[in-house]
Amino acid sequence: MAINTAAGTRVSIGPRLSADLPDTEEAAITLLSGIIYIEIGELENIGDYGDEVGDVTFAALSDSRTRHLKGLADAGTVELTIGFDASDAGQLALVAAQKDRSQYDYPIKVEYVDGLVDYFAAKVMSSRKAPGGAEDVVRRNVTVGINSEIYEVLP
Repeated sequence: MAINTAAGTRVSIGPRLSADLPDTEEAAITLLSGIIYIEIGELENIGDYGDEVGDVTFAALSDSRTRHLKGLADAGTVELTIGFDASDAGQLALVAAQKDRSQYDYPIKVEYVDGLVDYFAAKVMSSRKAPGGAEDVVRRNVTVGINSEIYEVLP
């Protein structure tokens, strides 16, 4: 596969999940790919996301050496910068998900121009308007907290 720009990348949100994702990758992808998603309109920027493993250290007295072990995996949060559109169905779904205080996550789908698709389960943590100055586009800044592994589906 060749390298690409981010132009043409789309992010969509699905309806609230009613249970945790299945334990196996195959079952999770089957579930997530079968959901009907709403595309988030006027998306300008997607922050970085993906697993980072915590560094667990152990200091052995006998050899005066710190050992590094892998701890918990954390896919982190992803920041979405969106041109504010009060009538966009995807933006309205994000706002509704942010207001939802249930224990369950929302499925997120990221589609790249080359056909690669990422799926993950997340909670919408914030949805803030950013009016800016006189010659700025009013934006909506959204923070999404990822609670699952990133399921990558090749084209």
